[in-house]
Amino acid sequence: MKKNSNLLIHTIIMTIVNLIMKSAGVSFNAYLTSQIGSAGIGLFQLVMSVYSLAVTFSSAGIRLAATRLTVEIEASGKNDINKTIGICITYAGLCGSIIGIILFVFSDLISSSWIGNALTAFPLRVLALSLPFVSMSSALGGYFTATGQIPQYSFVQMIEQGVKITIVVFLLNKFSHLGELYAAVSIVAGMTGAEIISFSLSTMLKKITSQPKTNKPASNIKRMLRVALPDAAGTIARNILLTIEHLLIPKGFEKSGAGSAEALAAYGKIHGMAMPVLLYPSAILSSFASLLIPELAGKNEIGDKKSISITVSKSIKTTFIFSVICSLAFYIFAPFISYTVYKTNEAVTYIKILSPLVPVMYLDMITDGILKGLDQQVYSMRYNIIDSLLCVFLVIFLLPNYAVKGYIFILYSSEIINFYLSFGRLIKICDIKFSQEPSKDNSRPFRLRRCSAFRKGCEYQTYRGRMKRNQVL
Repeated sequence: MKKNSNLLIHTIIMTIVNLIMKSAGVSFNAYLTSQIGSAGIGLFQLVMSVYSLAVTFSSAGIRLAATRLTVEIEASGKNDINKTIGICITYAGLCGSIIGIILFVFSDLISSSWIGNALTAFPLRVLALSLPFVSMSSALGGYFTATGQIPQYSFVQMIEQGVKITIVVFLLNKFSHLGELYAAVSIVAGMTGAEIISFSLSTMLKKITSQPKTNKPASNIKRMLRVALPDAAGTIARNILLTIEHLLIPKGFEKSGAGSAEALAAYGKIHGMAMPVLLYPSAILSSFASLLIPELAGKNEIGDKKSISITVSKSIKTTFIFSVICSLAFYIFAPFISYTVYKTNEAVTYIKILSPLVPVMYLDMITDGILKGLDQQVYSMRYNIIDSLLCVFLVIFLLPNYAVKGYIFILYSSEIINFYLSFGRLIKICDIKFSQEPSKDNSRPFRLRRCSAFRKGCEYQTYRGRMKRNQVL
């Protein structure tokens, strides 16, 4: 009961922190737009498109590995957690350093050949310095999640956001008047400084709260790689394919004919307006899914299949109910939501069209977290790659002929197939029960005894029964 209570409390804390940080991010972006203009924001977005891919390469898989190893060690007690997390942090720092050096050295080539804007080279070099700290912080984040230190780590994350905003505001006031390049450098310098401070605070938190050292060995590095590499491969492959997909979409719309301009505008409304709204409540599920990983990993380590079945069944049922309510709310209140958020009704049509997809997206999100908690990350990787490949092929063949209708079909088919594969795997490895079974024995001898006891109880309520009882007394 206490574990369930902690899971609920930690989910609430993570959800609140996620919503606060999302809201702060939206407000901060509005501030940046007012300070550096659309051209400066455009330059910054070009830089971030490369940086986000570099972050994926440097830290993918390490958070899951740190979480899983910590939970398994706590359950078995065979290894030393501090030594094992030290290996995870070293591995993360090595990956982050390698990718950071590559980004720093080839920033000019990336800027001229890939982005097509030479001004992005210097901001990329500044961001390259942050990659080792981002990667090592990811490993520490997995450790804190596994050990239940959600409130403390959430506080660190909020400090990071506050430090970033403070540094950026200070530097923009000093240098934004010098041009777009200085404005972009001011922003990325704030991000880099915040990442370094965040890692320092996370390291201090670990030292304060870590368990005493033991003579036990660290967990086998092969075990860490067995968890980290499949998740990293799937994440990297999916990001690469997603980048290819988004590069192909405008070209596909252009081939669709006279309505290409309208199609591109519709694409912007789908991804820039409708999808962010539809995914906003998923902040609750993303928090819950990340906390389910250590919860299920611990039960899986000790082989508690009954408890796993109960947890998974409740998670699926709760997610389904929540997603259906959200879907109906989006469909019914689409005009109100669109006007309240964007001050226009342009997103109404696509919010309504895509609202039936909400249960599939939300259930797929929670199913993916469950699979990772049950040591099924290889299958999760496989399904994500299949999904991304399918999207690329459908974009190539459908968009030139069907434009926006074809893209909506791609969204539906992609999400449904991914969920079908993931949920199919979950059913194979876990006993999911959608209806509660009777807790008492329902065998024939028990039913006969129960009926006999019932008849005896009823007999005392009749006149004849009361007379017999009085004679005895």
